[in-house]
Amino acid sequence: MIIWALGIGYSYAAEDSTSMVSVENYFNTPLNTVGWIDYPPFSRFAYSRQSEKRSLLVMESAFLKPTIDVMSKHGVNIVPMELSDEDLDLKLLLLDVRSGKYKIFIGAYSNTQLYNGLQMIFPASISNPIHVITSADSMTHIANFDDLKNLRGVMSKTELLSDFIVRKVSDMGVEFVDTPYECYEKIILGKADYMLGGIYYNRMMASHYGLGSFLSYSQKPLFKIPIFIAISKVTPRLSQYMEVFQEEFAKPEYATAVKEEILRIVNEEEQRYEGTVPPSFVQYGTEDTKENFLEVEDNLTNKGGRVIEQKVEEKSIDEVIEGIY
Repeated sequence: MIIWALGIGYSYAAEDSTSMVSVENYFNTPLNTVGWIDYPPFSRFAYSRQSEKRSLLVMESAFLKPTIDVMSKHGVNIVPMELSDEDLDLKLLLLDVRSGKYKIFIGAYSNTQLYNGLQMIFPASISNPIHVITSADSMTHIANFDDLKNLRGVMSKTELLSDFIVRKVSDMGVEFVDTPYECYEKIILGKADYMLGGIYYNRMMASHYGLGSFLSYSQKPLFKIPIFIAISKVTPRLSQYMEVFQEEFAKPEYATAVKEEILRIVNEEEQRYEGTVPPSFVQYGTEDTKENFLEVEDNLTNKGGRVIEQKVEEKSIDEVIEGIY
């Protein structure tokens, strides 16, 4: 009798499992998606349309197209959200993800208090590389990390960092200022010796001010922060979603697609602002030595879709610093 009962139970379980997998639109919950506020190319919100006298913004991200493409094969519906200006508060957005109002958040850091309570989807297929940036004629004076110890560093408050990197940057005595523009002004006028910043973000922001050719970027990142897509823990069928996401994100072609989107967005932004007149503080005697380090940095194509330092926040400072030249 016991054997018969177990057999019947197994039969029903197998039948139920098979039927669930075969049902169309198995993942029938639209995954409303938000991300970092105004932090290109990982995420930003751009004006989309007017509605009821309010301007609505839609999220753009280098992750969006690759993620939509791979997840659509499984019937997963990724829906970038349109938001109004008053909705663009990062902490409130994260509360809405935790509550399940939004299901996906693009651009979270692991082991970082701001993102506690979100379910990180491993692996992180791309990282935010933080480089040393100087005026175009000053980088040759910096050969290694020790050279930074007695120099004046700055960083923009607009750049989001993991808790680990915040501590390490603070230990370096780096001054945080309000905008990238102030950082560029300080290093070009000699009021600071270097700045720290994401190479993608600053290539784009420098182009806005016509400063691309007046800055120099270290060939290697000082830090690399893995960037995760996170999902609300109250999402229905969470374990099934996680299984599909993790399988797709581990594929090298997904990481390659994200990287190609990053390069496309950065290059398009630089071209859009080509010819912008630099601010008056620029000394035009500075030699134009702009080089495209973006193509060689953080090459993911041979890493199986994974960032080498997957748990960078748990490493010691010596393990994280990769050298500058």
